[in-house]
Amino acid sequence: MPLKVYLFLSLLLIGATVQPVLAFQNDQVVKDSVYVRGLLNKVETDILEGNLMLARQKTQLADSLSDEIGFRDGKVIAMLRNADILITERNLDSAIVVLNNAIRLYPESKRIVNFYNLLAAAYSNKGEEARAIEIYEQALKYISRMDSVHYDRTNAAVRQNMANAYVDLGQTTKAFEYYVDAVRFAEMTRDTAFWATTLNNIGNAYNGENNYERAAFYLEKAMFLAEQKNLKNELYRTSLNLANTRTEQERFDEALSLYNQALELNNQIRPDSPPVIVMYNLGRLNGRLGNYEKAESQFKESLSYSEQMGIIQGAYYNNFGLGNLFYEMERYEEAIQYYEAARQIAERLEATPLIQDIRQKLYEANREANRYEGALQYLELYKELSDSLSSMETTQALAELENQLELDRQNEVNRLLQDKQAQQERQLHIQYILIVVGAVVILLIVVLLFMMRKTAREREEINRKLEVQKEELIEANKAKDKLFAIIAHDLRTPMTSMQGLLHLIKDNVISKDELAQLIPELEVSIQKNVNVMEDLLAWAKEQLSGVNMEINPVNIHDVVEEIVSSQAFIATKKGVDVKQYVSKSEEVLADHNALQLVVRNVISNSIKFTNKGDKIEIKTEPNSHFTKLIIKDTGIGIPAEAADKIFATKAWTREGTNKEKGTGFGLSLSKEFVERMNGRIWFESTEGEGSTFFIELPKASSN
Repeated sequence: MPLKVYLFLSLLLIGATVQPVLAFQNDQVVKDSVYVRGLLNKVETDILEGNLMLARQKTQLADSLSDEIGFRDGKVIAMLRNADILITERNLDSAIVVLNNAIRLYPESKRIVNFYNLLAAAYSNKGEEARAIEIYEQALKYISRMDSVHYDRTNAAVRQNMANAYVDLGQTTKAFEYYVDAVRFAEMTRDTAFWATTLNNIGNAYNGENNYERAAFYLEKAMFLAEQKNLKNELYRTSLNLANTRTEQERFDEALSLYNQALELNNQIRPDSPPVIVMYNLGRLNGRLGNYEKAESQFKESLSYSEQMGIIQGAYYNNFGLGNLFYEMERYEEAIQYYEAARQIAERLEATPLIQDIRQKLYEANREANRYEGALQYLELYKELSDSLSSMETTQALAELENQLELDRQNEVNRLLQDKQAQQERQLHIQYILIVVGAVVILLIVVLLFMMRKTAREREEINRKLEVQKEELIEANKAKDKLFAIIAHDLRTPMTSMQGLLHLIKDNVISKDELAQLIPELEVSIQKNVNVMEDLLAWAKEQLSGVNMEINPVNIHDVVEEIVSSQAFIATKKGVDVKQYVSKSEEVLADHNALQLVVRNVISNSIKFTNKGDKIEIKTEPNSHFTKLIIKDTGIGIPAEAADKIFATKAWTREGTNKEKGTGFGLSLSKEFVERMNGRIWFESTEGEGSTFFIELPKASSN
């Protein structure tokens, strides 16, 4: 259960930050408005330092004095101070009554923003986040009533509180929008206590996003500021939030120390308020440490406090925590009871993320308890809500697609209209020529004969081009079919296997030992998929628009080293020894990406057509103008009848020694890329003895 920190704007309520003024006349306090303001300012300090009993006494005194001297603003501020104390003590219903009464009595007060801000905070503490956000929005409408001195702080406080509420609703994107706004305004206040609270809330938000490194960064800063200024309330909240971070980072000793510090601070600043949140989080920690009996006791103690004090969210989280605890202990029937209680609370709060979480837990618990009807019911409810959320995203995506399609349709209509207009203009031009030619019969015959012959030649040329284009389209279509076949089979099959493995891991069907045995196979499969995908992408780009070559000096040793490293796992798995003897200073003129693809294709092919115990050697032979990269293997070699197909433009492939398959495009692309880099590629091979591939490229400079 995360601890939200609300900014109650108490200090800014006073107007000017006047220190308490104590004047004596005949041993009697001078009862004037200056003294009342100072007294109420002191209440703010007492609340921050956790002296709630003293704060209440001073608030009551200020309220009484305001009555005596007719100081209306003092009455307003005293009501706000009283509500602040009640919320800090978690007497939320009483705080709501006080604030609604204040709004009714003082609707024209410039402090109406503070009434609404505190009222929203009270509802948020009760777990009614949607209601709280409505009230925060109402508060923002009255921001303009604030004077310029307190405008920035008020803006920052209300927006930060709204961000907290959005975090609880699971709307993190919206929450961080308001956090960014809050930080912008908070930086202008230059108030240490206020800034500490801001950092605390941002850290807590990162906890909710499971970004514990960033959470710790902000929370440690907040703790430093709170300790520096002796802000016990802020120190309590920060200790608790940082303890949650350390728990998730599995730094359990630090977490336990921080929880104990938070428990001690709670007893100091809230002696009459049970440590609901601390006990819940201690239950979570002990559950993770396997101290189930202790965890159960702490969860139940926190749950009892939550129910007594009407803290709905506390009741939800503690029931959820007890359900998780009993599920871990394999006491599934008891787990279901607590999950059901949490479900009822989540549905009452209308909190979609909480509802989804508890439905999934109920499905799992019912399944383990062999209550299959209940498991099916909650699985269907879970999927129904998931489908509903996905449907909203799909609707938006479809709308965007429809807009794009309509734009394309309009462009096509415009193009057809332009073509029709051009055609009409051509027809008018022909008619004009016919009229002119009609005036001179002899010239008309000559012109007509000439045009007929010209038209015939053009028609023949057009037909010839169309035939060529037809053949190219047929070839492209065949290549497209092969590409889709590869994607459908060679890529989908391993991905399906990996998906199945993930499901087994998720459902705890597979053991750690079995998983460790499968991981090497999975890594090999992934590397092969990467090789295939890179070939397919290069081929597709070449087919669509061609690859732009950027010829620059390239260190060939670095390229070979990177490729050998990426293919090492496949070679090791197959039992093939790969050695490279390329000079570290050898450079050629080439396109870096194209050279990587060429070298990877040749090396991966060598691995593909070698057996266990075979060797692959990679070296260079430079001369004055060129550098020759030689990749030699002791594999199965290339049959003589297949030699002409190796670099053919049409896709062709054969199975490797372990039934490996390829795209059929790799070496064809390699040949094209090498030639475009002003080089050449060839091979020598004897079937049964191995193959040697040669890649010759221009040298970058004399070595």
